[in-house]
Amino acid sequence: MTESPDGTIRIYTQEDDGEAWLYEMHKTGKTWSEPARMDLPGRKRLKGASFSRADGALYFASDAVLPPPLGGRDLNIWRVEWDGSAWGEPSPIEGEINTNADETIASVAADGTMIFVSSRFEMDGFGYGLGEAHQDETGAWKITAFLSYLNDMRTDDHSVITADGQRIFFYSHRTPKEGGADIWTSTRNADGTWSDPVNPGPPLNSEANEFGAGLSGDDQTLFFSRDGVLMEIPMDQVLASLPAQ
Repeated sequence: MTESPDGTIRIYTQEDDGEAWLYEMHKTGKTWSEPARMDLPGRKRLKGASFSRADGALYFASDAVLPPPLGGRDLNIWRVEWDGSAWGEPSPIEGEINTNADETIASVAADGTMIFVSSRFEMDGFGYGLGEAHQDETGAWKITAFLSYLNDMRTDDHSVITADGQRIFFYSHRTPKEGGADIWTSTRNADGTWSDPVNPGPPLNSEANEFGAGLSGDDQTLFFSRDGVLMEIPMDQVLASLPAQ
């Protein structure tokens, strides 16, 4: 689940029988609306929603057909803006991110750093992995690093970057782990690279499967899924559980 920077919109993915759709909830006062399926371009798969901390836009993955030369039935990253009362016109992002592989999520920090996930071979040669990108002067997204040193030989996905651009969370099947899949975290090094991923352990991770990391608008709450059930945990509890380094 992702929450808008002002804390008034929450969006999450619901998957069933090979289909995936995005649902939105809006906050009025202290009350959240009932979830409603979003009307966004897609055939059977809409997922990976993430509000940008740079401009507030919603980034999401869709299997809607792209113009040539891409086309295909794969997932690509799209973007749409909320004007305060309605969603604008969605469009695929420009630049180097979208390919004929799957691009499943893109999370943007306040400084414009994007962490994205793709199944393209350059990630690690095995499966879904993490990459980093920034916009050029035209607004097109340019890949600045394939984060192969963070990627495991299995899937690494559902990534989110904190607003300050200094920490990422993502799910992985790597060991040591608490369950079938755990949420891992990495921090930005002084030279701009990312630290070796660390498993925060309990209470975030358990013997179940944890995935789908997302952040509240103020970065104080980590949202995640545990065996398909939406959960939340205070960020300070997650950070307090990290092993001493």
